Amino acid sequence: MKKLIYLSLISGLLSCLAGCQKEFLQKPETTGNVTAESVFATRNTAEAAVAGAYREVLVQNLWNGRAIDNGTLSGISGEMSYGEPWATLAQYVSSGFLPTPYQNNKAQSSDNFFDSFSSVRKSYLVQENIDKVADMDATQKGYVKAEMTGLVAYRYMGMMIHYGGVPLVTKSLSPSDDLNIPRATLQATLDKIVEWSTAAAAGLPDRWDDKYAGRLTKGAALAIKAKALIYAARPLFNSATPYLSLGANSNLICFGSANAQRWTDAIAANEAVITWANANGYGVINTGGSTGVPNPNAFADYGTATSTPNNKEVLLAFKLDENGSKLFKFYNPTSGNGERYLIARYGMLTNFLTNYYKADGTDQVWPTGGASLPYSDYSTKMQAMEPRFKADNYAHGIDSWNNPGNSLWSYANASKGSNNPSNSEGTRGHGVAQSTKFYYLAGSRVWFEYPLFRMPEFYLNLAEAYNETGNSQKALENLNVVHNRAGLPSITVTDQATLRRIIQREWAVEFYNENHRFFDVKHWKLDNIGNGIMGGGMREFQFTTNGQNDRLPQNLLTYFDKETYTAYWNPKMFLDPFPQEEINKGILIQNPGY
Repeated sequence: MKKLIYLSLISGLLSCLAGCQKEFLQKPETTGNVTAESVFATRNTAEAAVAGAYREVLVQNLWNGRAIDNGTLSGISGEMSYGEPWATLAQYVSSGFLPTPYQNNKAQSSDNFFDSFSSVRKSYLVQENIDKVADMDATQKGYVKAEMTGLVAYRYMGMMIHYGGVPLVTKSLSPSDDLNIPRATLQATLDKIVEWSTAAAAGLPDRWDDKYAGRLTKGAALAIKAKALIYAARPLFNSATPYLSLGANSNLICFGSANAQRWTDAIAANEAVITWANANGYGVINTGGSTGVPNPNAFADYGTATSTPNNKEVLLAFKLDENGSKLFKFYNPTSGNGERYLIARYGMLTNFLTNYYKADGTDQVWPTGGASLPYSDYSTKMQAMEPRFKADNYAHGIDSWNNPGNSLWSYANASKGSNNPSNSEGTRGHGVAQSTKFYYLAGSRVWFEYPLFRMPEFYLNLAEAYNETGNSQKALENLNVVHNRAGLPSITVTDQATLRRIIQREWAVEFYNENHRFFDVKHWKLDNIGNGIMGGGMREFQFTTNGQNDRLPQNLLTYFDKETYTAYWNPKMFLDPFPQEEINKGILIQNPGY
């Protein structure tokens, strides 16, 4: 842990002063000779350090050039194909993450273990020095301290989901401290996250002034606790035996018991989020529906919820309002993205497409077994899909639904073509459709604010938890808040196993491309996870053409389904590996199988 944790105070403070633009979380860069005294001399420079702490913590699981590098989690979660064959995700698809260095990274990881602890340290540095600020009142200083506690809880929540039990650091460590900190048990890690998030909620305001939009509120802290507890209740951790034995250290990766109380704890925490949201102007956006009725405005409401900055459905977002940021190169398919070639082969997989409903709430019937159908069949079926599919994707040969009439988003301009056995890129990557998520009515705007907590998460958490405790009525009540908002008729199934699958399907569709699927399917311990979910045969549609431009619908003739690659799966992948260089120091215990 010594190399991992020890950063000098000056280095830590320098990197806190992140250059950005607009609003509080885009504070301008501060340059010059930086010390704790200079950074915390004024409110302005201190707020730059606060903004830097947010940036470092909340980027977890998003592209920052130091984790999976060229790609996003959707490319290895079974949602999309993995992009270019030379990019980082191809390594994961072929052999999973490894604890050894790869390209410019010290280990292959979706998290970057080293970044987690440097970001936690930066939060502590702000917390420990904020009292130095002369022109900030005691109330604001108290808020900042609670924010930093909340950020630490957020990052640890993510680490627990990635790794299980991790080393617990409770202050900014100095060279004189004992830096050889072993992994805490899973229970101790969870307890600390709950302690931190509870303390943060007690010290945070319900709302900030508009210029401070994006800072943690009481509701965001409650959300951290709620998410940690739902993952604690799921089968991967909530089990008498671990997914693979770690011998006497199995308490690092599971609780050692399957305890129904964990679901009850998750219910209480998620109900608290919704109670707070209802009292403070947050909620699921549904402008056209009432209880139990399909929302006729589902397309616009869902598009607004996932794309419009500062909307009432988002409790917390990663705010990076900069068109030039490389974060967005893996999301925006238009010519405004100078590196959009990187996402040409991030098409949705047929395996994932089958989670979506038709607009009437029934299942769509897609070709199987290589059977070829006319392109008109594809086009007709795509037009019949549910609003969330249309808000999140464009189909081959069809202009983007979520930016109608905008030539920038036309199929001819946005698409890089379809899978075609006769074209130069071959038969993999372009998928059944391609993502436009986060860009509803965005026009030429490249940036978006990546949602980290949206209100449907807490309703689906409750649906899942109530179902597991045998309360199908409450499970359906919460599930249908999300399902009806999507324009779909109410689910009425009460059989626990069937309802469990329906709830998991709702998770998949509602949070497509939002970094949920990669973790959800592992923590659910799905029996078929290695058979077409995260591993096994991955399928995509293939299109035949008349030999002309395959970006024009009139040139698309037929389509069929085909297995395009096989993704690696091994039970060790339920949790991520720790970097081998940390294991070699003899302090940390590696997760099993690595």
